[in-house]
Amino acid sequence: MKKTTAIFAALLAAVMLSGCGGESSLAPTEIVIDGSSAEPESSVFPVKLPDGTVIEAAPETAASLSPAATEILAELGYYDRLCAVSRYCDYPEGLGKEQVGSSENPDIDKLVELSPEVVFTLSALAEREIYTLETAGITVVDLTAPTSVEEYGELYGTVTAAFEGQEAAEAAAEQAVSRLRSAASAVELGTFVYVTPKLTAAGADTFEGAVLSLCGKNLCTGEGYTSTDEDISEIPQYIIAADSLTENDIIGSELFSGMISGGARLVFVQAERFERPSARISEVFSAISEQLAETAE
Repeated sequence: MKKTTAIFAALLAAVMLSGCGGESSLAPTEIVIDGSSAEPESSVFPVKLPDGTVIEAAPETAASLSPAATEILAELGYYDRLCAVSRYCDYPEGLGKEQVGSSENPDIDKLVELSPEVVFTLSALAEREIYTLETAGITVVDLTAPTSVEEYGELYGTVTAAFEGQEAAEAAAEQAVSRLRSAASAVELGTFVYVTPKLTAAGADTFEGAVLSLCGKNLCTGEGYTSTDEDISEIPQYIIAADSLTENDIIGSELFSGMISGGARLVFVQAERFERPSARISEVFSAISEQLAETAE
């Protein structure tokens, strides 16, 4: 009864105030009963990531054991939350962060000492390493290296989800894929075969094949990486090769020499862009465009 009276009195006061000179800035926006207030808006956390990890709250500090993860974290605006990176992380330039080994050989003691809330890695850590980190209160997020354009977007989505929840993650994934497709739209490649640093051809289910297929047709239709011509039915218009190779490497390869003699044009791109899937992958399309323009002159 006392609560009902209090509510009625509050409503009556609000009506009386609004009747004096129009709407009043003093009109209550919520009714307080016995010192409690209306429930706050529901949080986006906890959130469950694709690897099964549950993030209870947005992390204030993070570490990265992958150059690609470091680049993505910086792109998405979480650079200031990074307290440690792998020894292979060299971009953005002048990182100035503590180094904690790599995903293959992480400095677990240093990570425990620095105590980031989350550690991102693209290569799975050993179970004992995960156990040590999680026992110290550090959450390990095992990111998945992409093999398709969609999985590339999901990589951005997973990182975003850890900081901002699922709705923001979906937007980040969509934007990452959109940027990649936009960069590819400036290139008309025709048919191609991509040559890896190991002188193998990238098949239809590889990340290299998926990315380059945005601007051309991959003639290597097999799975994974091949060193035979069984899955290549014809000579491509272009051989896209890793920049660690030379023309002599291609000519000296039994698999690719016939393509060169058959009229395939050779174009070099940075293989590291595929190995470190981030927004810098658009540099692959820029390199192709520039070399095609040069040969057209």
